Amino acid sequence: MSSGYQVAIEKIRSTGEAAGKVAEGLRGAGCAQAVPAGDLGMPGSRAALRMAEVKHVLVYRQLGFESRLDTHAGNMAKAADHYAAQESAAETDITAGARGPVKAN
Repeated sequence: MSSGYQVAIEKIRSTGEAAGKVAEGLRGAGCAQAVPAGDLGMPGSRAALRMAEVKHVLVYRQLGFESRLDTHAGNMAKAADHYAAQESAAETDITAGARGPVKAN
């Protein structure tokens, strides 16, 4: 008997895989490397200091995004594995609940 439960498991799994791919893409993008380093031809200028601050913020934001995406990917994989292991019990629960409405006393 097919309850359609497997489809949800595969969607959960593919969501996690997509998050992992986005994290890998961010790692390969090197956003902070696009920001010029050094004095920008103007030693001691505020612009050079601000550019260094921008680079610093980009590095830590990118690391934060990567970390959260990796965590999400791991959680989705764990959830899919858990649901897959419990599929037969879930299918029993789903089909057992299809008996109709419960009457109030």
